[in-house]
Amino acid sequence: MGLFKTPEEKEKALLEKYGLDGLSNPKDVESVKSIASNLVGSGLMDAGMRIGMSAKVEDQLQVTYQKAIMEQNFIIIRKLCEISEKLK
Repeated sequence: MGLFKTPEEKEKALLEKYGLDGLSNPKDVESVKSIASNLVGSGLMDAGMRIGMSAKVEDQLQVTYQKAIMEQNFIIIRKLCEISEKLK
């Protein structure tokens, strides 16, 4: 394995982290992969903002709140998928 992960590896790791790697509907999988891809791309911006001296506290709080909302949304997606599987 190389030193740096490919975007596909980062997407897979993010899906596994939030327990979304078992989604069965291909449309759901593509939607979550699209979200994950956007998050992987913005991860550098998040890290840069935290390191940068010019980042305002308000900006850092906004990033923190957005991350919390994203995590809550992934939990909801996972639970809805579990409910759907049980109903089948």
